[in-house]
Amino acid sequence: MRDMLILAIETTGPLASCALWDGREMKQLINTTQYSHLEEIAPMTQRLMRDNSVSPADIDAIAVSRGPGSFTGVRIGMATAKALAQVWNKPVIEVPTLASFAYGSYEWMMSPSRLLICPIFDARRSQVYAGVYRMGSKTPLIEDAAYGMEELMEKIRALSSDWDGIVFFGDATAPYKDSLVFCAMPYETARGDDLYQMASSVAKLGAELFAEGVLSDCYSCKPEYLRLAEAERKLAEKNGRA
Repeated sequence: MRDMLILAIETTGPLASCALWDGREMKQLINTTQYSHLEEIAPMTQRLMRDNSVSPADIDAIAVSRGPGSFTGVRIGMATAKALAQVWNKPVIEVPTLASFAYGSYEWMMSPSRLLICPIFDARRSQVYAGVYRMGSKTPLIEDAAYGMEELMEKIRALSSDWDGIVFFGDATAPYKDSLVFCAMPYETARGDDLYQMASSVAKLGAELFAEGVLSDCYSCKPEYLRLAEAERKLAEKNGRA
């Protein structure tokens, strides 16, 4: 007898994915064509449910990766979750994207309980969206925010004496690889698809939030950008000068 069934949607990174999680078994589909979320996420979700004989009535809640990440991707995922929640009359679980990395299953990772998890997304303008977590915890050791790499490394160095090392995730690991050495502890970069946001991790954190009753609905759920989009920033600057 299952306790719940979560449908998870992830579109904030390069790879769109969706997952079903009942607390014991994970089913996931990943679209490996980068940034084709608008065309792919709805058909993928339908296929995942059909292939696993799951109907809307079976689903208890829809977990959606709320951001930060690609502004367009965040909007696509949130709009998809809102639409399904409204049509199916289901609650929405708003899952913090950065925190979801702490709920991944990384078979290549050694001694995960003594490692820090640090996702970094390229936020442009010499900044990254980042947060630092321990495995299996949604409470950040370094708060989710937009950071310059020097500032982020300084904050990580302040934690370094209490941990064995740190693993960096996300699309900013490549452009900022030369900055990672300044974390002052052993570090590595995530491998393969684990580098990016995944619906399986969103589903696991979503299940924990579901059990705690941290739920929203199709009307009140909203994205978390951590910073204005470029067009919005320029408009705000223009209005400020007016």
